[in-house]
Amino acid sequence: MQPGNRILARAPAFRGAAVINRGRSALARAGLALGVLAAAAAGTVLAGAGPAGAAAASTTALRPLAFTPSGHNFGPVTVGRTAQQKFTLKNNSSTTSSRLTVSHAGSARFSITAGTCAGIRLQPGKTCTVTVRFAPTATGAVTGTLKAAGTSRAATASLAGTGGGYLYWSNYATSTINRANLNGTGVTTLVSGLNSPSAVAVDSSHIYWTDYSGGHTVSEANLDGTGVTNLVTGPSYSQGMAVDGSHLYWSITMDAAADPNSGTINEANLDGTGVTTLVTGQSGPEGMAVDGSHLYFVNYDAGTINEANLDGTGLTTLVTGQKGPYGVAVDSSHIYWANYLGGTINEAPLAGGTATTLVTGQSDPVGVAVYGGRLYWNNLGTGTIDEANLNGTGVTTLVTGQYDPGGLAVSPS
Repeated sequence: MQPGNRILARAPAFRGAAVINRGRSALARAGLALGVLAAAAAGTVLAGAGPAGAAAASTTALRPLAFTPSGHNFGPVTVGRTAQQKFTLKNNSSTTSSRLTVSHAGSARFSITAGTCAGIRLQPGKTCTVTVRFAPTATGAVTGTLKAAGTSRAATASLAGTGGGYLYWSNYATSTINRANLNGTGVTTLVSGLNSPSAVAVDSSHIYWTDYSGGHTVSEANLDGTGVTNLVTGPSYSQGMAVDGSHLYWSITMDAAADPNSGTINEANLDGTGVTTLVTGQSGPEGMAVDGSHLYFVNYDAGTINEANLDGTGLTTLVTGQKGPYGVAVDSSHIYWANYLGGTINEAPLAGGTATTLVTGQSDPVGVAVYGGRLYWNNLGTGTIDEANLNGTGVTTLVTGQYDPGGLAVSPS
């Protein structure tokens, strides 16, 4: 069915999208470096203490107590949920350690929940374990340090985690942008009085959305809904929305004449300047996502999932034969999308491979987001926002009572 006919077939018409842009945490990289430096420092102290001088230093430096892994980033964990990591401590020296104590410093959101190290004398070449739990009580990033120590030697492992976060979505029928905690509580309307908002994207400081009608193609607001600004004005029928560190990206499903093959993919600077059309001749482009190297979007009418380089070159069809694909999201290894007509949530490997249906029986699913090892999507038909594990299990309804919920995004702040 052509986009123009879809508008007549269901009122109000809606197409939404979601984007989550992920990257490796700087805290994790810093934590790993700190763990390595701590282990090296411990070995140096032991080497200097012995009478064998330089020869002892060259060997003893390899024999401290050491944790594996030497640092761990728990990543984004929804406030109210927990994540655990087991650390293995090994005695790499030739002598038994003195009786060990185990402790942690830093944020109280980390705690030691189990282990076999505390109070033992660890023999040469032997190991013991310590389990640390991260239980965020608020959004934001925190750090800590795990430590195991005897009389003359110690090992540390760095800890990092982020409490997240928020769901953002548009209600097409009520022309609002809304927010809730990731567990579905605290539903709040942030922006109202819009022109049929469709897709939503977020970065560290702003919410962005497309208006399907009204000539305000792309708009933004602060994360609390203040400071509403129209960034790009122009044609109606704007749909998918994505953002990275330097650009905004959006789709326009068709031209004013409703040509079914007139859809475009577009970009602009974050302030709305430098508007550029990257891809033309698409058949109902809807949801969009972006990562560090590629744009991803669906073609509703063609039933395809597509990718292109960030400059629009290298257009490739990743998946075919889909039933009305709408929202799309990516993580480091997979692409996820909603089939509006099929009522399913689906995935495929970014490196290529077979598409898999994860969730069935949904009611007109549209926006899709992925964050912290969970999938999120909107059900236009039932007015709900739902979640599941990345393998499709554990389907849970988080938010109810919405009016044509569409574009969906997730942010840690």
